[in-house]
Amino acid sequence: MRLMAVRWAAAVVAGLCWSVLALGALAEMRLDPIAPRLAKADPQRGAKVFLQCKACHVAAPGAEPTVGPNLWNVVGRPVASQPGFDYSEGLEAVGGNWGFETLSRYLFDPRAMAHNSRMVFPGVKPAQQRADLIAYLATLSDSPPTLPSSEQVAAGPAYGGLPEGEGREAVYFTCRACHALEQFTGKHRSREDWAELLETMVADNGMVAPEPWARELMLDYLGAYFGEEEAGDWDGLPPGPGREVVYFTCTACHSIRMVTQQGLSRRRWDDTLDWMVEEQGMDPIEDLATRDLILDYLTEHFGPG
Repeated sequence: MRLMAVRWAAAVVAGLCWSVLALGALAEMRLDPIAPRLAKADPQRGAKVFLQCKACHVAAPGAEPTVGPNLWNVVGRPVASQPGFDYSEGLEAVGGNWGFETLSRYLFDPRAMAHNSRMVFPGVKPAQQRADLIAYLATLSDSPPTLPSSEQVAAGPAYGGLPEGEGREAVYFTCRACHALEQFTGKHRSREDWAELLETMVADNGMVAPEPWARELMLDYLGAYFGEEEAGDWDGLPPGPGREVVYFTCTACHSIRMVTQQGLSRRRWDDTLDWMVEEQGMDPIEDLATRDLILDYLTEHFGPG
Protein backbone atom coordinates (compact mmCIF):
# COMPACT_ATOMS: atom_id res chain seq x y z
CA MET A 1 0.00 0.00 0.00
CA ARG A 2 2.84 2.37 0.90
CA LEU A 3 4.58 1.56 -2.40
CA MET A 4 1.41 2.38 -4.31
CA ALA A 5 1.15 5.69 -2.47
CA VAL A 6 4.74 6.55 -3.33
CA ARG A 7 4.16 5.69 -6.99
CA TRP A 8 0.95 7.75 -7.01
CA ALA A 9 2.77 10.74 -5.50
CA ALA A 10 5.58 10.41 -8.03
CA ALA A 11 3.05 10.34 -10.86
CA VAL A 12 1.36 13.45 -9.51
CA VAL A 13 4.70 15.28 -9.24
CA ALA A 14 5.66 14.21 -12.75
CA GLY A 15 2.32 15.41 -14.05
CA LEU A 16 2.70 18.75 -12.33
CA CYS A 17 6.21 19.17 -13.76
CA TRP A 18 4.97 18.37 -17.25
CA SER A 19 2.14 20.88 -16.82
CA VAL A 20 4.54 23.61 -15.70
CA LEU A 21 6.80 22.95 -18.67
CA ALA A 22 3.85 22.92 -21.05
CA LEU A 23 2.51 26.17 -19.62
CA GLY A 24 5.96 27.72 -19.94
CA ALA A 25 6.15 26.77 -23.59
CA LEU A 26 2.62 28.04 -24.16
CA ALA A 27 3.49 31.34 -22.48
CA GLU A 28 6.44 31.72 -24.83
CA MET A 29 4.36 30.97 -27.89
CA ARG A 30 1.46 33.26 -26.89
CA LEU A 31 3.38 36.16 -25.43
CA ASP A 32 0.89 39.00 -25.04
CA PRO A 33 1.63 42.41 -26.59
CA ILE A 34 3.63 44.60 -24.22
CA ALA A 35 2.02 47.89 -25.30
CA PRO A 36 -0.86 47.79 -22.77
CA ARG A 37 1.62 47.33 -19.91
CA LEU A 38 3.92 50.03 -21.26
CA ALA A 39 1.03 52.47 -20.87
CA LYS A 40 1.33 52.02 -17.09
CA ALA A 41 5.04 51.19 -16.86
CA ASP A 42 7.32 52.82 -14.29
CA PRO A 43 10.90 53.60 -15.42
CA GLN A 44 12.04 53.87 -11.80
CA ARG A 45 10.95 50.30 -11.17
CA GLY A 46 12.63 49.41 -14.45
CA ALA A 47 15.91 50.89 -13.23
CA LYS A 48 15.90 48.28 -10.48
CA VAL A 49 15.23 45.49 -12.99
CA PHE A 50 18.11 46.88 -15.07
CA LEU A 51 20.55 46.06 -12.25
CA GLN A 52 20.53 42.51 -13.65
CA CYS A 53 21.77 43.87 -16.99
CA LYS A 54 24.63 46.01 -15.65
CA ALA A 55 26.90 43.01 -15.17
CA CYS A 56 27.30 42.78 -18.95
CA HIS A 57 26.04 46.07 -20.41
CA VAL A 58 26.97 49.72 -20.15
CA ALA A 59 24.41 52.37 -21.06
CA ALA A 60 26.13 55.71 -21.59
CA PRO A 61 26.65 58.01 -24.59
CA GLY A 62 29.75 57.04 -26.55
CA ALA A 63 30.83 54.29 -24.15
CA GLU A 64 32.67 51.27 -25.56
CA PRO A 65 30.80 47.95 -25.32
CA THR A 66 31.80 45.57 -22.54
CA VAL A 67 30.61 41.95 -22.46
CA GLY A 68 27.51 43.08 -24.34
CA PRO A 69 26.78 46.12 -26.54
CA ASN A 70 26.22 49.61 -25.17
CA LEU A 71 22.48 50.00 -24.53
CA TRP A 72 22.38 53.77 -24.92
CA ASN A 73 19.83 54.59 -27.63
CA VAL A 74 18.93 50.89 -27.90
CA VAL A 75 15.15 51.43 -28.14
CA GLY A 76 14.35 51.98 -31.80
CA ARG A 77 17.77 51.33 -33.27
CA PRO A 78 18.37 48.49 -35.78
CA VAL A 79 18.99 45.09 -34.21
CA ALA A 80 22.67 44.04 -34.04
CA SER A 81 23.87 47.39 -35.35
CA GLN A 82 26.36 48.82 -32.85
CA PRO A 83 29.70 49.36 -34.64
CA GLY A 84 32.60 47.40 -33.23
CA PHE A 85 30.57 44.71 -31.47
CA ASP A 86 30.66 41.10 -32.67
CA TYR A 87 27.04 39.93 -32.71
CA SER A 88 25.94 36.30 -33.02
CA GLU A 89 24.53 35.11 -36.34
CA GLY A 90 21.20 34.40 -34.68
CA LEU A 91 20.83 37.97 -33.48
CA GLU A 92 21.93 39.40 -36.83
CA ALA A 93 19.23 37.29 -38.49
CA VAL A 94 16.43 38.87 -36.42
CA GLY A 95 16.44 42.07 -38.51
CA GLY A 96 14.26 45.11 -38.02
CA ASN A 97 14.56 47.55 -35.12
CA TRP A 98 14.47 47.16 -31.36
CA GLY A 99 10.86 48.28 -31.12
CA PHE A 100 8.86 47.71 -27.98
CA GLU A 101 7.40 44.33 -28.99
CA THR A 102 10.70 43.01 -30.37
CA LEU A 103 12.47 43.98 -27.15
CA SER A 104 9.74 42.32 -25.13
CA ARG A 105 10.08 38.99 -26.93
CA TYR A 106 13.87 39.07 -26.72
CA LEU A 107 13.94 40.01 -23.04
CA PHE A 108 11.41 37.25 -22.30
CA ASP A 109 13.72 34.55 -23.68
CA PRO A 110 16.85 35.70 -25.56
CA ARG A 111 17.85 32.26 -26.81
CA ALA A 112 14.38 31.48 -28.13
CA MET A 113 14.52 34.53 -30.39
CA ALA A 114 18.23 34.34 -31.33
CA HIS A 115 19.07 30.63 -31.24
CA ASN A 116 22.84 30.97 -30.77
CA SER A 117 22.84 34.14 -28.72
CA ARG A 118 25.80 34.42 -26.38
CA MET A 119 23.60 36.16 -23.83
CA VAL A 120 23.15 33.58 -21.09
CA PHE A 121 20.58 35.68 -19.23
CA PRO A 122 17.42 33.54 -18.85
CA GLY A 123 15.06 36.45 -19.43
CA VAL A 124 12.54 38.62 -17.59
CA LYS A 125 9.40 36.51 -17.37
CA PRO A 126 6.92 38.76 -15.46
CA ALA A 127 5.28 40.96 -18.09
CA GLN A 128 5.06 44.12 -15.97
CA GLN A 129 8.71 43.86 -14.94
CA ARG A 130 9.59 43.54 -18.62
CA ALA A 131 7.48 46.61 -19.44
CA ASP A 132 9.12 48.59 -16.63
CA LEU A 133 12.56 47.60 -17.93
CA ILE A 134 11.70 48.67 -21.49
CA ALA A 135 10.33 51.96 -20.15
CA TYR A 136 13.63 52.53 -18.36
CA LEU A 137 15.67 51.59 -21.45
CA ALA A 138 13.62 54.16 -23.39
CA THR A 139 14.94 56.88 -21.06
CA LEU A 140 18.54 55.97 -21.95
CA SER A 141 18.48 57.98 -25.15
CA ASP A 142 19.46 61.28 -26.72
CA SER A 143 15.82 61.54 -27.79
CA PRO A 144 13.65 59.25 -25.63
CA PRO A 145 10.77 57.66 -27.58
CA THR A 146 7.21 58.18 -26.37
CA LEU A 147 5.64 55.18 -24.69
CA PRO A 148 2.15 54.10 -25.80
CA SER A 149 -0.66 55.85 -23.96
CA SER A 150 -3.79 54.15 -22.64
CA GLU A 151 -5.79 55.85 -25.39
CA GLN A 152 -3.46 54.59 -28.11
CA VAL A 153 -3.56 51.07 -26.73
CA ALA A 154 -7.37 51.12 -26.64
CA ALA A 155 -7.53 52.36 -30.24
CA GLY A 156 -5.23 49.74 -31.78
CA PRO A 157 -3.60 49.19 -34.18
CA ALA A 158 -5.23 45.84 -34.80
CA TYR A 159 -3.16 42.79 -35.65
CA GLY A 160 0.14 44.47 -34.82
CA GLY A 161 -0.26 47.02 -37.58
CA LEU A 162 -0.53 44.47 -40.41
CA PRO A 163 -2.41 46.04 -43.34
CA GLU A 164 -6.05 45.06 -43.66
CA GLY A 165 -6.72 42.30 -46.16
CA GLU A 166 -7.96 38.74 -46.54
CA GLY A 167 -5.46 36.43 -44.90
CA ARG A 168 -4.29 38.93 -42.26
CA GLU A 169 -5.65 36.85 -39.37
CA ALA A 170 -4.05 33.65 -40.68
CA VAL A 171 -0.67 35.37 -41.03
CA TYR A 172 -0.90 37.11 -37.65
CA PHE A 173 -1.86 34.11 -35.53
CA THR A 174 0.38 31.63 -37.37
CA CYS A 175 3.54 33.74 -37.49
CA ARG A 176 3.22 35.47 -34.16
CA ALA A 177 3.09 32.14 -32.34
CA CYS A 178 6.89 32.04 -32.58
CA HIS A 179 8.07 35.33 -34.03
CA ALA A 180 7.90 39.06 -33.56
CA LEU A 181 6.07 40.55 -36.54
CA GLU A 182 9.16 42.61 -37.41
CA GLN A 183 11.02 39.42 -38.26
CA PHE A 184 9.01 39.02 -41.45
CA THR A 185 7.18 42.28 -42.18
CA GLY A 186 10.46 43.92 -43.20
CA LYS A 187 11.04 41.27 -45.86
CA HIS A 188 9.92 41.31 -49.48
CA ARG A 189 9.71 37.95 -51.26
CA SER A 190 7.85 36.47 -54.17
CA ARG A 191 4.86 34.23 -53.42
CA GLU A 192 7.01 31.23 -54.37
CA ASP A 193 9.74 32.30 -51.95
CA TRP A 194 7.20 32.73 -49.14
CA ALA A 195 5.91 29.21 -49.90
CA GLU A 196 9.45 27.83 -49.73
CA LEU A 197 10.02 29.61 -46.40
CA LEU A 198 6.85 28.09 -44.93
CA GLU A 199 8.00 24.63 -46.01
CA THR A 200 11.39 25.24 -44.40
CA MET A 201 9.79 26.38 -41.15
CA VAL A 202 7.70 23.19 -41.04
CA ALA A 203 10.55 20.85 -42.02
CA ASP A 204 13.41 22.35 -40.01
CA ASN A 205 11.94 24.47 -37.21
CA GLY A 206 9.08 22.42 -35.85
CA MET A 207 6.31 24.69 -37.08
CA VAL A 208 2.88 23.05 -37.36
CA ALA A 209 1.92 22.95 -41.03
CA PRO A 210 -1.00 25.31 -41.76
CA GLU A 211 -4.18 23.80 -43.15
CA PRO A 212 -4.17 23.99 -46.99
CA TRP A 213 -6.85 26.71 -47.04
CA ALA A 214 -4.95 28.76 -44.42
CA ARG A 215 -1.68 28.28 -46.30
CA GLU A 216 -3.21 29.67 -49.49
CA LEU A 217 -4.65 32.65 -47.63
CA MET A 218 -1.26 33.34 -46.02
CA LEU A 219 0.61 33.13 -49.31
CA ASP A 220 -1.91 35.38 -51.07
CA TYR A 221 -1.62 37.95 -48.27
CA LEU A 222 2.17 37.82 -47.98
CA GLY A 223 2.56 37.99 -51.74
CA ALA A 224 0.25 41.00 -51.96
CA TYR A 225 1.57 43.05 -49.04
CA PHE A 226 5.12 41.76 -48.58
CA GLY A 227 5.89 40.59 -52.10
CA GLU A 228 8.76 41.50 -54.34
CA GLU A 229 9.30 45.21 -54.76
CA GLU A 230 9.14 46.77 -58.17
CA ALA A 231 12.33 46.95 -60.22
CA GLY A 232 15.01 48.84 -58.36
CA ASP A 233 13.02 48.42 -55.11
CA TRP A 234 14.10 51.87 -53.92
CA ASP A 235 17.08 50.28 -52.13
CA GLY A 236 14.70 48.62 -49.68
CA LEU A 237 12.82 51.75 -48.57
CA PRO A 238 9.33 50.64 -47.44
CA PRO A 239 6.29 51.79 -49.44
CA GLY A 240 4.56 54.96 -48.31
CA PRO A 241 3.98 58.63 -49.15
CA GLY A 242 7.33 60.35 -49.47
CA ARG A 243 9.41 57.31 -50.44
CA GLU A 244 10.38 58.60 -53.87
CA VAL A 245 11.32 62.09 -52.71
CA VAL A 246 13.38 60.65 -49.82
CA TYR A 247 15.11 58.25 -52.19
CA PHE A 248 16.08 60.85 -54.77
CA THR A 249 16.99 63.49 -52.20
CA CYS A 250 19.22 61.22 -50.13
CA THR A 251 20.91 59.16 -52.85
CA ALA A 252 22.22 62.35 -54.41
CA CYS A 253 25.01 62.28 -51.81
CA HIS A 254 25.10 58.97 -49.95
CA SER A 255 23.69 55.45 -49.65
CA ILE A 256 20.20 54.78 -48.34
CA ARG A 257 21.75 52.51 -45.71
CA MET A 258 23.03 55.61 -43.92
CA VAL A 259 19.42 56.74 -43.62
CA THR A 260 17.85 53.45 -42.53
CA GLN A 261 20.23 52.97 -39.60
CA GLN A 262 19.52 56.27 -37.84
CA GLY A 263 16.24 55.87 -35.92
CA LEU A 264 15.79 59.58 -35.17
CA SER A 265 12.85 61.55 -33.85
CA ARG A 266 11.12 64.01 -36.20
CA ARG A 267 12.91 66.93 -34.54
CA ARG A 268 16.30 65.28 -34.98
CA TRP A 269 15.54 64.43 -38.62
CA ASP A 270 14.65 68.10 -39.08
CA ASP A 271 17.95 69.14 -37.47
CA THR A 272 19.81 66.63 -39.67
CA LEU A 273 18.37 68.19 -42.83
CA ASP A 274 19.55 71.61 -41.63
CA TRP A 275 22.99 70.17 -40.86
CA MET A 276 23.21 68.56 -44.32
CA VAL A 277 22.51 71.95 -45.91
CA GLU A 278 24.81 73.98 -43.66
CA GLU A 279 27.73 71.57 -43.32
CA GLN A 280 27.53 69.14 -46.25
CA GLY A 281 26.46 71.39 -49.11
CA MET A 282 23.06 69.81 -49.73
CA ASP A 283 20.64 71.98 -51.69
CA PRO A 284 18.00 73.51 -49.38
CA ILE A 285 14.49 72.05 -49.56
CA GLU A 286 12.62 75.26 -50.20
CA ASP A 287 9.14 73.78 -50.52
CA LEU A 288 7.76 73.29 -46.99
CA ALA A 289 5.23 70.68 -48.14
CA THR A 290 8.06 68.58 -49.61
CA ARG A 291 10.11 68.96 -46.46
CA ASP A 292 7.15 67.87 -44.34
CA LEU A 293 6.61 64.88 -46.61
CA ILE A 294 10.24 63.85 -46.16
CA LEU A 295 10.09 64.32 -42.38
CA ASP A 296 6.80 62.42 -42.09
CA TYR A 297 8.20 59.48 -44.06
CA LEU A 298 11.51 59.35 -42.18
CA THR A 299 9.81 59.59 -38.80
CA GLU A 300 7.25 56.88 -39.59
CA HIS A 301 9.70 54.36 -41.04
CA PHE A 302 13.01 55.28 -39.41
CA GLY A 303 11.94 56.92 -36.18
CA PRO A 304 12.97 55.94 -32.67
CA GLY A 305 10.21 53.42 -31.84
